[in-house]
Amino acid sequence: MKSIEKNWAKELAKGIITAEQLLQKKFIAINEVEKIELAKENFDIRVPNVFLDAIDKNISEIKKQFVPSAQELNFLPEELEDPIGDERWTPVSGITHRYPDRVLLKLTYMCASYCRFCFRRYKVSDSAFNLTTEQYHEAIEYIKNNKDIWEVILTGGDPLTLTDQKLKNVLEDLDKISHVKIVRFHTRIPSVLPARINDSLIKILKSIQKQIVFVIHINSHHEFNVEAIYAIKRLRAEGFSLLMQSVLLKDINDDQEKLIKLLKIATENGIKPYYLHYLDLAKGTEHFRVPLRKAINLYNSLRGLISGICIPEFILDIPGGKGKISLQSSSVKELENNCWQFISPIDGSKIVIQYPAEV
Repeated sequence: MKSIEKNWAKELAKGIITAEQLLQKKFIAINEVEKIELAKENFDIRVPNVFLDAIDKNISEIKKQFVPSAQELNFLPEELEDPIGDERWTPVSGITHRYPDRVLLKLTYMCASYCRFCFRRYKVSDSAFNLTTEQYHEAIEYIKNNKDIWEVILTGGDPLTLTDQKLKNVLEDLDKISHVKIVRFHTRIPSVLPARINDSLIKILKSIQKQIVFVIHINSHHEFNVEAIYAIKRLRAEGFSLLMQSVLLKDINDDQEKLIKLLKIATENGIKPYYLHYLDLAKGTEHFRVPLRKAINLYNSLRGLISGICIPEFILDIPGGKGKISLQSSSVKELENNCWQFISPIDGSKIVIQYPAEV
């Protein structure tokens, strides 16, 4: 496909990054500009070029994910700066070591798009948090010195926004660590910047001996356009394992029809639905949140409607760094007044969280 050979850096630069550009495209009204500028102070704007036509056609499931809203300025008492407690499990800069056999390695906080529901919005888009050379070497040494680390998860930010040379250096360093067997990429790139999946990237990925797994973040069937499908099939043809993670989002994928379309089209294109996340309590994201009971009921309804190979695990990150938990687990208990009790998979403690009432 011709479009896949576009220069990915130039494609990235074509995205919308200001309120003025949003106004020019008529994605927002003139009376929204001031509040959108305020929202941008909290979390940058980057609407990917590949979705501008879809937003032009007012496909709301795309627009709501990427075009900022004044609702982002509404902070609730329950919302947290670091909703899943990454900082609690950060032994050195760039590393999150919450579980014994795997670490997150956050190389960059830049993305090819800035999702308005992002749970790391307190760092993502701010280059001041990108790893320095010294911090990067400390992170690699940490992985070398901890023999229980079997898997390294490259995230951030989006690791595929790194230049080819930087990415090559990282993969070569990880390839030298014998106890690391799996390198996992958490990325939005095949959907939001498919031109990045090019010959040079494939060559770099195939140059190492580790098993490479991609967990691709996609939330709507509308994201499976022609270019995205081509990029996904290219990764698949090279033998990489492809999984999908999604976030359950109000008015985007929170009804049976939309969610089933997403899960089926992923499966049809060789991506196994892996995780469906319940939205974290990040600041300014309440307008995306589906009430937890409604969310569980929706998920439960899938089993009798679609093939089991399409169904992901429905999970929630317990606030405060207490770990991921399946919402089908006996460790989840519904209480009164929007309160839920969770038993941490990390230390067995019981945590009660009150979620905001439905708005």
